[in-house]
Amino acid sequence: MGHPVEVVTSARGAVANAAYVAHGHALSRKLHKVTDRVYCQLGSCLGNSTMVLGEQGMIVVDTGDCVQQSAEQLEDFRTVTDRPVSALIYTHSHYALGSRTYVPAGQDDALPIYAHKDLMQVMSRALGDLAPFLTRRVAMQFGMFLPADGPDSMPNQGLGETFFPLDRYQPQPGFVRPNRWLDDGQSERIDGVPFQFWHHAGDTDDTLLTWMPDDGVVINNIAWPVMFNIYTLRGEMFRNPARLLPGLDKILELQPRHLVGVHGVPISGEDEVRRAVTEYRDCIQFTYDQTVRGINRGMSPDELVRFVQLPKALAEGRLTGQYYGELPYYVRQIYTGLVGWFGSDTVELHRLPEQESAQRWCALAGGTGAVLAQARQALANKEYQWAAELATQALRAGACDAEARQTKADALRAMGQVTTASNTRSWYLTQARELEGLVDTRQPPIRFVTAATVRQMPVATYVNAMRFRVDPALSAEGSRCVHLSIDAADFTLNLRNGVVAVTPCLSGGKPDAHVCIGLAQWAALVAGDVADLATLASAELAISGDRKLGEAVLGAWLPGTGI
Repeated sequence: MGHPVEVVTSARGAVANAAYVAHGHALSRKLHKVTDRVYCQLGSCLGNSTMVLGEQGMIVVDTGDCVQQSAEQLEDFRTVTDRPVSALIYTHSHYALGSRTYVPAGQDDALPIYAHKDLMQVMSRALGDLAPFLTRRVAMQFGMFLPADGPDSMPNQGLGETFFPLDRYQPQPGFVRPNRWLDDGQSERIDGVPFQFWHHAGDTDDTLLTWMPDDGVVINNIAWPVMFNIYTLRGEMFRNPARLLPGLDKILELQPRHLVGVHGVPISGEDEVRRAVTEYRDCIQFTYDQTVRGINRGMSPDELVRFVQLPKALAEGRLTGQYYGELPYYVRQIYTGLVGWFGSDTVELHRLPEQESAQRWCALAGGTGAVLAQARQALANKEYQWAAELATQALRAGACDAEARQTKADALRAMGQVTTASNTRSWYLTQARELEGLVDTRQPPIRFVTAATVRQMPVATYVNAMRFRVDPALSAEGSRCVHLSIDAADFTLNLRNGVVAVTPCLSGGKPDAHVCIGLAQWAALVAGDVADLATLASAELAISGDRKLGEAVLGAWLPGTGI
């Protein structure tokens, strides 16, 4: 709304908040030496990769989001040692998609790979039910619809320098399943190095806190180089901040000499670590406690955003800057996660449809032309949010001409240029460019679900996802039963009342259709590599009974259908 902000131009031409640009300087590609045994690589991925020198080889903790990133990480590790890789450790289900760099195809059990026992379940949730939605939203959050250079580019991603630099490569996921499962408090000696693992929630439910007692090193996914992202704009399950505190308290209890994060530059020195982690955990507790305090006072989410303000000591902590997400998002998420969406004003219960409401408000204001004139004046006054709100009302009311779209785009771009938060910037600029017709966010520039990924996941992951893809009309005139066999895995799909009930076995007597398909063909179909079922040979796909029904169910995976 026009408050003074220092805006600069980054090295690649991004017009952005000076503090946000400066925050990214420490996140560029570099191998940081933590101890004689431990090295942490930044800059190739949003998440770090850490190398631990063992007695015979090197242990790699986290492997990036694709094989191109892990190859860069390995290149940097090779400046220190030529030892073979002796083990992999996944701190959580993020940053495990580059592991194929370290594990040749067909040798998935040759290397010990450690992870929390719930990792596959958590990964299935992200790569299964909501994969189409999340892929699009991830691309929006991390600036993948934005140019690599110029005013609308991303100076950094808050947690790291880049997510996927699409101007350099098209990411290729290469996930290898863990074969060593870890539980809370478990100790392991890996390549001669003692480790102890604790399960403490981070941004996923499968997060491990990794302690190396001989080295005084803790590797964690809770203390980030920014205020913890209690709510991510791409959408996620509720991250209850109260669950983060025990993990941070555990770090303080261990009294580490070195704090290595999944994100950010390592911190060394017992006093420095204690101070940074204490500020961090108190920032999270303050946000949670004061939001609950406001809820108990009867405040609405909008009122809470104005009520919960960090004290100076926490707002200016070493790790508490709002360079990724923003405090208001977290306050709203805590409210929603604890008590649901309803505030306190019953007018919220049955709002008018957006278009009708906008038409009525614009009529009161003298028409969409008058509203847009006010929006342009607000822009001139640097009242960017008000300008965006006015332009939005005009657009919803039917003023869909280029001038209306450009007015809103100009307001969003101005807000993107002054924010300190990378997520906010990316969303503002992406939507501005979409209004200008420069991008189409319905076509994500990346894929996380590849045929190789599908083959690594439990077969039930994507069979279950058929609940969201199969046309409800298939059971409009009565219940139907389909048996689905994918290699040795059998399922029964009962189509009734518009739903698909999935049972992990063949049941219900004689089905209306029985579909048999090989795992390789199923994986290609789910990944979107099959354009027409007719391209599958009879040896790869067999349908008995009602062939039309079987093809309709399986065809829900074809591109352009099902979602």
